Amino acid sequence: MIPTLDEVRLFLRRLGFEESSLRELIEQIEYFEMEAPERDDIVRDYLRDECIDKMIWEIVKEVLRLGKGRVKLLDVAAGSGFFTERIKRKLEERGVKVDVYGLDITPSMLKRLRDKGITPIWGVAERIGDSIRIANEYYGLEVPEKFDIVISTLAFHHFLNPEDVLRSIRDVLGDGGRVIIVDVLKHSHEEFRESLKDTHTGFSLDEIQEMGSKVFREIDARPIGLHCEVDGVVVGLYKAVFSRAKT
Repeated sequence: MIPTLDEVRLFLRRLGFEESSLRELIEQIEYFEMEAPERDDIVRDYLRDECIDKMIWEIVKEVLRLGKGRVKLLDVAAGSGFFTERIKRKLEERGVKVDVYGLDITPSMLKRLRDKGITPIWGVAERIGDSIRIANEYYGLEVPEKFDIVISTLAFHHFLNPEDVLRSIRDVLGDGGRVIIVDVLKHSHEEFRESLKDTHTGFSLDEIQEMGSKVFREIDARPIGLHCEVDGVVVGLYKAVFSRAKT
């Protein structure tokens, strides 16, 4: 089932969000509710087809390095499932069976995930474990509490508390699991905070390394030679891979 906005507000309060954070989250949700019908086209406008294919391969090859024939994969802030669906398909083409789940905070995005055959989970990136438990209880789902792979694409700069998100991801990562984040490098275009509801203007590799080192023992963050373009502004992309969680 897909929650209504009233249910989202209720869940956010149950998850312990204060009113100031709740207002900011609701503002983001309402923005992405409006964007949801065109989200796939918007992503295509941001990224050339060649860039999209390379982004997907950057994630797929990290999954293949696990050497598993079947994986449980969670996409955090999956949006419409544009990348999730393609990653699943590429893995299956290479003989990997994928149980794929998409967590998102926007109800209309969850509908699109479901339509693409991805198990939708309403939830908050800073509280993934709690979100899964509430979803399982409230909707009678059987979403696992641990995953082999956790990914996030072009979403990390939207999170209110990215370090908390990394801790939240760590708590649902199974033994030997891997976290793969592809997102925008730090830039100076403050206007994106309003026009795109960006919470952060990307992150530098040093910032990613610093945040990640508090949560994981192994971090590999590097530019991937790709970029997205918004209103004529070109922004570079990085890939960060985290493994061996600290406790």
